Amino acid sequence: MTRPVTVVVPAHNEKECIAKTVRSLVASTHPAEIIVVDDGSTDGTADIVEALRLPEVRVVRQPNGGKSSALNTGIALASHDIVVMMDGDTVFEPSTIANLVAPFADPRVGAVAGNARVGDRKRLISRWQHIEYVIGFNIDRRAQDLWHAITTVPGAVGGFRAQALRDAGGVSSDTLAEDTDLTIAIGRAGWRVVYQPSARAWTEAPATFGQLWRQ
Repeated sequence: MTRPVTVVVPAHNEKECIAKTVRSLVASTHPAEIIVVDDGSTDGTADIVEALRLPEVRVVRQPNGGKSSALNTGIALASHDIVVMMDGDTVFEPSTIANLVAPFADPRVGAVAGNARVGDRKRLISRWQHIEYVIGFNIDRRAQDLWHAITTVPGAVGGFRAQALRDAGGVSSDTLAEDTDLTIAIGRAGWRVVYQPSARAWTEAPATFGQLWRQ
């Protein structure tokens, strides 16, 4: 699949990572429209992205409404029929988008789960998170894919058919796990959800017990 896609990046106070995130998307081997939705940041996140002056990147500012609100804003503005969603603290490899959208060649596929990995594994908590990710993605998700029963397309790296998002009613705000709720809703609407291990994304793990608890 070579048609351009839309990448939606919800961002709230991501000044430490957002430039690296956006640059990784611009370096993609697959053509993409990039929409960064600044969800009421108070640390200049949107200003950092705008200062990069990248023609492929559009910045949209909105009052803080939560991640689901930011995602729905980006989805509504998407120009293409495949929408990739990621987190503002995540970095894609150049081939990530191309690998992520390849399964959409099958018209039955409504969503694709990518392979999220922990980028910084120097801290003990990060190492724990790395183990969790390895088990969750490399074991659990492979088994779920085999059984056609994937329950979560991760927020850090997921691809969606725009029609499947419409059929699911968009991203729900009435939840503590919008990625799981969205995935289940897409499955209930009759779409297939598959796992693509080659679509790797590197994300920041919590550095403190407080951050881990909030996650």
